[in-house]
Amino acid sequence: METGQMIKKFTKEGNKKLDKQYSGTRKAIFQIAFEKTQEYMRVGDVGLGPEERKILEILIANSMMQSFSLGYGIGKVEGITNRQIHL
Repeated sequence: METGQMIKKFTKEGNKKLDKQYSGTRKAIFQIAFEKTQEYMRVGDVGLGPEERKILEILIANSMMQSFSLGYGIGKVEGITNRQIHL
């Protein structure tokens, strides 16, 4: 199997594990996203409505979960191939 396909496969696996095995990590990601949204509003002196805050929280959380899953996939491939992966 090609390295790119392996990364894709393991990235999807990491994403599924966020829903089940790593549900605590998923909850922590949403908590961090909430805190980052509050910090953005405070530092940027920006007022956001409840709906806008939720959208920003979800955007931040989804980005963090995507990064987690990609890192999980790359780590698994590096373990199998015994070489570093550079994107």
